[in-house]
Amino acid sequence: MNLEKLKNKIVEIFYKDKIISAFVKDIKGKRLHLILPSGKEELINYQSLVSFSEKSVNLKDLNSIISFLKEKNEKREKLKDLFNLEELWEVVVDETKEISPITLAELALGKEVNDDEIAGLIRKIKEINLYFKLKNPEKISILSKKEVKNLLHQRKKELEKLKKLNEGKIFVEALQKGSVEGFSEEIKNFWLEALKEFILWEDQTQKGKLAKEVLEKLNIKNSFKVFKLLVKVGYFKEDENLELLRTKYPSDFSEKENKQTQEILNIEITNQKYIDLTHLYTFTVDAEETQDFDDALSIEETNKEFILYVHIAEISNFVKPGSPLWEGALERACTLYLPDKTYPMFPFSLSHKKFSLVKGEIRPAITFKIIFNKNKELLSFEPFLSFIKVKERLTYETVDKLIPKDAFWRKLYEFFDYLKKKRTEKGAFAVFLPEIQIKVDENGEITLQKIELTPARELIAEAMILVNSLTAEYFYKNNIPAIYRSQPQPLEIIEERENNLFFKLLQLKYLAKSELSTKPAFHSGLGVDFYTTLTSPIRRFLDLVMQYQLKSFLENKKVLSEETLLKILSDLTLNLQRANLIQNKRHKYFLLKYFQKYLKDKILNGLVLEIHNKKAKIYLPDYNITGDMMIYKTILNPGEEIQVKIEKVNPFLEILRLKLA
Repeated sequence: MNLEKLKNKIVEIFYKDKIISAFVKDIKGKRLHLILPSGKEELINYQSLVSFSEKSVNLKDLNSIISFLKEKNEKREKLKDLFNLEELWEVVVDETKEISPITLAELALGKEVNDDEIAGLIRKIKEINLYFKLKNPEKISILSKKEVKNLLHQRKKELEKLKKLNEGKIFVEALQKGSVEGFSEEIKNFWLEALKEFILWEDQTQKGKLAKEVLEKLNIKNSFKVFKLLVKVGYFKEDENLELLRTKYPSDFSEKENKQTQEILNIEITNQKYIDLTHLYTFTVDAEETQDFDDALSIEETNKEFILYVHIAEISNFVKPGSPLWEGALERACTLYLPDKTYPMFPFSLSHKKFSLVKGEIRPAITFKIIFNKNKELLSFEPFLSFIKVKERLTYETVDKLIPKDAFWRKLYEFFDYLKKKRTEKGAFAVFLPEIQIKVDENGEITLQKIELTPARELIAEAMILVNSLTAEYFYKNNIPAIYRSQPQPLEIIEERENNLFFKLLQLKYLAKSELSTKPAFHSGLGVDFYTTLTSPIRRFLDLVMQYQLKSFLENKKVLSEETLLKILSDLTLNLQRANLIQNKRHKYFLLKYFQKYLKDKILNGLVLEIHNKKAKIYLPDYNITGDMMIYKTILNPGEEIQVKIEKVNPFLEILRLKLA
């Protein structure tokens, strides 16, 4: 287009989202030097041009130009109303695809038209933005019937959305005031759900996206504020487990799982292949609060041999691959032990009763008979199916008291301590920190207990490590497909770690992650060449799978193939990550809430871990958690012991900020 011909003409341009008339004073390359109705002069790109008059105007005086432009603007705005675009479109839609502005205007008005009427038509086309599209100042496209239909549908949806957003704005404003009683149940349910989805997944869902737009209009950007609003009206509990909801963890059992549970409750095992060991003195050792018992021990001793029986609850007889409970257990991956609630891998009637090695009840088990000579050398290892009856239910606390004064328990502890030392000699490399156990009662009271690795806990742990490692080797030697657990050697070894907490924490940074694979490899943390887990089938799906493999082999039945195990492993890895995330998040939430409720003004012991850009990471050894501390004039060094106080804590946002005491 020859822009020079526009000099001294009146043009229509897009300016600040609307069409206005302007006077072309000059041409500067691809830009128009314009005088606007306000009297302001601007250089505007020629692409903002909408239409132009054919004739030049002789206006030299600025005031006369301004007056003329204002008059044109008013006149052309009024002329828009002469045009019914829908009727005009229906006339031309089947005739042609393009038309000139002057021809379309004349067709609409039935006469010769002037520049003002053409400008009025174009303004109407741009305003309605339907039926016609301005390609350039000299050509108009006629939209097809399909295009118009799609645009009308889109506008209807946009209008509905605008109405919905306005509805949401009014709802959230009412929510801020603390009452939403005036809204229908449908509106309340929709927006409460939308706000919930925003908290959980932000704008990753349609409702969440709508909620985000509403909140942005109200300048609410903090999801914590939205959460507090939903707590205020009782939609969420103060301690709502958002991570459980966010990850869609199956917290309830399906109808099919419950049906299979009822069927299992009526099953009694009378298989003659099960060896009766109910005569043995069999005992369990667990925490005081434990209700799901999946392992028990028996001991026999002769002049030449020491016989250890490790009994594991046999549940693969009831839960088979592909069944609802099997698939549900795979989805859950493990039992979730959270501070405020336990989510079992199986329904309570199974995990805490039918499957559990409860004192006084005869139960099917897989028993591992392990024989040592008097020099604690392994002579034989034999797994078989059995019936057992637990005679005594002991706790870690009870056994810890028995070990120093009871000959049987002292000897048993010394035996397992010897096995532990043998693993250490073989390269077992583990770093232990006390576990902080958190419990929340029905009244919301939070209690903490530091769980140390006591002799009783070591004893049971060693028994399980022994069975798991020997069974893994048994799988390998008998070509039974299995899922093995291994751990590469540490990336670096800190020699001073044993007697120095700072070095122990530093060592943790260099430990390699454990791995699951269908191929065995050395486990550096345990110091064994083969390792799997099958001692907790009630609580861990991997253990159930390994128990199924072993039982199938013992009964000469078909085992799961390596390909099937690889598929299981793929799903299980993701599900375990989810379960661990939920447990870690929930643990941290209630630990920080404990800080918030009980430790706000307390002096706490701290250990400086690292310093970066005036920010220090401080480890609190009494609570096994790390917080942040800003340092300005104070000089701190990694490894330094200090005393701190809480400056800010927010359990929801996982914030723990400390200051020097």
